[in-house]
Amino acid sequence: MFTQHRLSNSIRIILAPHDETRAVSLLVLIRVGSRSEEPGQSGVSHFLEHLMFKGTARRPSTLVISQELDSVGAEYNAFTAKDQTGYYIKSASANLELAADMLSDMLSNSLFVAEEVERERGTILEEINMYEDNPMAKVENFFDEDFFGPGTPLGRYVIGVPRTVRAITREQIVNYWRQHYVGENIVISLSGNFKPERALAMLARKFGSLPAGRFNSVKKARLLPRRPQLAAHYKKTNQGHMVLGFSGVPYNHKDREALGLLAIILGGNMSSRLFISVRERLGLCYFIRAQAESYEDTGTFSIQAGLDLGKVGQALKAIAIELKSVKQGGVNKEELAKAKQYIKGKTDLSLEESLDVASFYGKQVLFHRQVLTPEQALKRVMAVTKSDIARLAKKALDKRQLNLVMLSPFKSLNRFAKFLDI
Repeated sequence: MFTQHRLSNSIRIILAPHDETRAVSLLVLIRVGSRSEEPGQSGVSHFLEHLMFKGTARRPSTLVISQELDSVGAEYNAFTAKDQTGYYIKSASANLELAADMLSDMLSNSLFVAEEVERERGTILEEINMYEDNPMAKVENFFDEDFFGPGTPLGRYVIGVPRTVRAITREQIVNYWRQHYVGENIVISLSGNFKPERALAMLARKFGSLPAGRFNSVKKARLLPRRPQLAAHYKKTNQGHMVLGFSGVPYNHKDREALGLLAIILGGNMSSRLFISVRERLGLCYFIRAQAESYEDTGTFSIQAGLDLGKVGQALKAIAIELKSVKQGGVNKEELAKAKQYIKGKTDLSLEESLDVASFYGKQVLFHRQVLTPEQALKRVMAVTKSDIARLAKKALDKRQLNLVMLSPFKSLNRFAKFLDI
């Protein structure tokens, strides 16, 4: 079970106690990411995330922060996405107050020392170089850019690009922090072994002094006119790294569970249709998957694979056959039941991890209209029918709106259009 609370400065808190563990996970989510940035400041959310670990007035360096957390064996990290930034500490339950004090100190009192800003700028530029050399990651960026439009909030790279990362100033970072790291945009999710009343009072003490600020509303994504699009991005690679994508659904859409099940049936695990047909039977790839990605106002459904350069057409044809099959014939009772049990099994495993539980609840508070328990969420999954999947497949897998994006030595993909008969 869980309880929800709201501090006087508008910070939302969700508590999910679990006595059968010795751990606690404290997750702080901020409703800000790359889609909140101005075009000339692309990457500032991620830059800011890095700097939060670089020192506060009480803990003046990275070393002091890391030594304090390492001394109790804590796990800690952070992440930035298109629509959120998160910071977490997982530790033994006896160290909960330390975790809360650390995260509140970082959120409230980070120094942003000029020398650290410049040092971290170099680190981020090297991180960009690393992703540039990782075609599996790079093609995902290209897909978002091509699908949503270059320079648009959802089309921007989360990490930024060298030009903008080099230009971001300390003043811009500090102003961005002051604008967005405020109570209206913060969700604190705590899971594990703790006493709820005591934990709530402690969180109120630690985080209650943050300003309430203003809520980050989302400018609805302006989708490009949908028509078949084949986008070639040239790079000398040993594989053709591709994403074949379609429009998906937002977080709160009635078909979100159905689309998630469709992704599992097509390419969500090692017994999925695409894995068996394209990899196991035809040997045309090593990696292939399908996934449904949701945002507050839109979403995508995509198939991603690394393909033998000499057999791209054959692989695309095999993928198209599976997509056409699910559009025309739907899914059978057995594979739908297996996909549901797959989700149930993954959910059961995640409930063993306090950090997974904290994330499950925290992200719902951040974006969803209603907070569900894992049991309630599974009930929605179990209610999906074969007819729901068949209806959604016909709507989502629309040949007239497909987007094929490939990072490869091919300078044009026109030769492959004939294989995309879905």
